[in-house]
Order: sequence, then C-alpha cells, then structure tokens
Amino acid sequence: MNAENIFWLIHLPLMGLFLLGMADVIGVWLRGRVEGAGRSKVGALLQTTLATIFSAQLPRLVKSFVTEAWFNRRLWQTNRWRWLSHFLLLTGFMLLMSMSGIAAIADKVLYHVFHLGHIPWVSMWYTADHPVTAILNEVGGVMMTAGFLFFVIRRYFSRTSQLRTGPMDNWMVIGLGLILLSGWIAEIVRLNSSHAEGLLYLSFVGYPLARLFAGLPLPWDLLVEWLYVGHGILTSLVIVTIPYSKFMHVIAGGLSATVNHFQAETAHGTAKGGAHV
Repeated sequence: MNAENIFWLIHLPLMGLFLLGMADVIGVWLRGRVEGAGRSKVGALLQTTLATIFSAQLPRLVKSFVTEAWFNRRLWQTNRWRWLSHFLLLTGFMLLMSMSGIAAIADKVLYHVFHLGHIPWVSMWYTADHPVTAILNEVGGVMMTAGFLFFVIRRYFSRTSQLRTGPMDNWMVIGLGLILLSGWIAEIVRLNSSHAEGLLYLSFVGYPLARLFAGLPLPWDLLVEWLYVGHGILTSLVIVTIPYSKFMHVIAGGLSATVNHFQAETAHGTAKGGAHV
C-alpha cells in the first residue's frame, strides 16, 4: 500500500467524524424554535437561505460575511493585536485548506476522471511549483505561522487573568503547531527532491530554507511522499476536533455576527426605502 492510499484510508473516516460532529452541533441549535413563529428553525433557515440566494440581498449578505465573520470588525475596534492574531491565523488556515481542496478536485476529478489536465487553469492547481499555487501557498503558510505565533504569545506568555486555557485548547495549539512545522519541513524536503521543478524561488520562504539543507545526504524523494502524508493526517486530526473546541465558537460567533449585521442592514434598507414612499 502506497503513502497516498494510507492517507485516504485515514483521512476519509476522520472527515466522516468531523461531519458527524458538525451535524451534532447544528442539531442542538436546530432543536429550538424561531421565537414568535409556528415553524422549526429548519424551515426558517431554509426559507431565509433560499429567499436570500434568489433575491437582490445576496451582495448584502456577502458584505456582512466579509466585514463581520472574516474581517471581524468588532474585534478590530476593541483589540487590534488580538484581531491581527485571529485574522492572520484564520485567513492563512482557510487559504491553505481551500488550496488543498481545489488541488484535490482538480487532480482526482478534473484530471483523472474528466481528463482535463491539458487545460492550464486545471493543471496549475495540482502543480505545486506553478507561480499561482506557489505564491498562494507561501502567503497562506506565512500568514498562518505569524497568526499562530501571536496566538501562542498572547495565550501563554502575556495572557490576561480572564483567559482560560484547558486541555482542548492545549491540543489545538499543539496540533496547529505540528501542522505548521510538518508543512514547512515537507516543503523543504520537496524542494530538495526531484519532484520540484519550475521557478522554485517563488516559494520565497521555503526555497531559502531548502537551500540551507540541500547538502545533507538524505533520501529526499523517499521522504517527500511520507512527509506530506504525515502532514495531511495531522491536519485531519485537528479538523476533526473543531466541533468540540473553541474553534467552533469562533465559527459560530462569526456566523451569528454575519446574520445579525445582515438583518440590521436589511431592516435599515427597508426602513430607508419606506421613508421615500
């Protein structure tokens, strides 16, 4: 059994557990009922979602998501250092996860199933040293690393008295740290192997680091595959704990702030439009 098969054998069950965890969290929320309405939250959620998608309000919802969930306007206004840590860590993590997801779809579906590998905008996503993917992956890695370091300093070295750190918090910190460490090591090994090709210097952090270790007599080609498998499994182990950690509160808080801001904007727009009648 090769390294890739081992990865999928472990990754897919872990993602199944992640989906079960998310379903459990969502199920708890959906047990309630919309205040003043004669329908469950499931019906209200579906009705609101469909009404938003098929109306002119979708741009307003996207704007609310960007300002409230992703940019986190309220945190920006209250604590800039904490905002910077959250923004860099979340943006870097989501960028890297998005890149991995797109690469998997482009490789396993568009290339192997539909044989579209000859199309440049398809092949570039699973080509690690393509200028676009190389720069995006590097930017994501740098952002996540910087955000993680800010997060660790705040939580363990300059934490306030009200900041509590439990076992799950420690695991998430260790897990994220291992993801970053294994990711950088895997990139260093890959750039020193025969798998690397193209404009390698576009990996503006990984390439200089790789040059530092280039002279070591290591089986680079053998190591690269297993290191990426280990890195992927570590990432899967962290993702599967999200529904049961404070990361879920971050996600739920961002979505809640998005909905509240969207509803306020909608109400304001309706009131403003009614004033001109």
